[in-house]
Amino acid sequence: MRRFVRLGPFRSRRWLAAALATLVTLALGLYLRQSSPPRQIVMATGQEGGMYDTFGREYARRLGHAGLRVDVVRSNGSVDNLRRLLDGRADIAFVQSGTSRLVDDRDGRLRGLAAVYLEPLWIFYRSPAPLTGIPQLAGRAISVGPPDSGTEAVALALLNSHGMLPSAARVQNMSSVQARQRLEQGQLDAAFFVASYRDPVVQALLRRRDVRLMGVSHEDTYTRNFPSLNSVRVSAGLFDMKDNIPPEDVTLLSPAALLLSRDDLHPRVIEMLLRVARAVHGPGDLMNAPHRFPSREGVDVPMHETAESYLVSGESFLSRALPYWAFRWVFLLPLLAVWIPAVRFMQEVYSWRGRRNVVRLYGRLRDAEAGIWRAERREDLEAAIASCEALGREVGLRAPRLPAGSQRDIYQWRQHLILVLDEARRRLSSMRMDDGKRDRERLAAAPSESDGDGGP
Repeated sequence: MRRFVRLGPFRSRRWLAAALATLVTLALGLYLRQSSPPRQIVMATGQEGGMYDTFGREYARRLGHAGLRVDVVRSNGSVDNLRRLLDGRADIAFVQSGTSRLVDDRDGRLRGLAAVYLEPLWIFYRSPAPLTGIPQLAGRAISVGPPDSGTEAVALALLNSHGMLPSAARVQNMSSVQARQRLEQGQLDAAFFVASYRDPVVQALLRRRDVRLMGVSHEDTYTRNFPSLNSVRVSAGLFDMKDNIPPEDVTLLSPAALLLSRDDLHPRVIEMLLRVARAVHGPGDLMNAPHRFPSREGVDVPMHETAESYLVSGESFLSRALPYWAFRWVFLLPLLAVWIPAVRFMQEVYSWRGRRNVVRLYGRLRDAEAGIWRAERREDLEAAIASCEALGREVGLRAPRLPAGSQRDIYQWRQHLILVLDEARRRLSSMRMDDGKRDRERLAAAPSESDGDGGP
């Protein structure tokens, strides 16, 4: 008789397959974890109190709420920030347009994320009479901003374009705060600042009666010779209508403030940065139209492909659907993608094997029942019944190894076994009664001893 199928070997193979699947998915998960977005980045801004520094701290606050820690590092300005990016000391940085040519990026690692606002070039000067152009600054004591700053880069470029080669005694490098103080004290004749109109230094100098703001004429000459510069018209009273600041219309030259990174910055970080940039700069201000920034316009380094996609098509589906912290656990996705269907498949296989065993048991019960009906003698029927009872005991011992879902089928099979045995026992009882009746009839028909003795 065929034996009931053992589940032990199958269970061993099942766990071996599960272990191999786990190892494979864990390896894939670890690989993906290496490419998951960072918990922390470094942002290079600018001088303390300047708008780069102010915006950097606002970015850090918003990104921190989203789960990305930002370390804000102050610097001398744009050129310093570019070097920090290339040296790996910063991940993102505010950089003035037109300054990337001043660093050696021979490997092409710098990538543009967006232009975020216009930051005009402010030229403040002291003079009894108004000055009408940059050439009139010749021979005067001028501050061109800190070393390696965007202010220095654009100031020297403009001075050189007019043949005003910088002299160590007349052109000086100063921070915005120092330049303001020296200008107010009369120790400087003029100072260049590249900053937002909201910069405290700019606002303070705009309100002084002894300091003037220089505008430019023939602005097309400058914007065509310096593509990174835009012309911006500032109307009288724009910043303060009550005090009429500035007192007259003036045209300024303005580079753009850019967000730059290296080419290896994680795409999810870029999308987070641009989301914040849209929230911070999208509403616009007195010098930037609403919804103009962030923009690709004015970015003078190759765009990062993720930033390009974001600015053209919007945020990716994953960034919209998942919070930033969830990307730290993206390595679990392949594990879940393999294990959830694998577990369900194994359960189905396990249940199928249980059902197959029940089908085999019914086949054996059918054969046993056929043997019962074929039995013509009591001895054969008793042997068939004993075989059925042995089958029932075997199933009772093996059934606990079947999955819980198959136990109902086993109980049903046992009920059918009982029906077969009851029928067989009734038939056996009938056989025994028939055999007893025949025995009695034979005894009754046999001649007695007394009849065999005869008469006298």
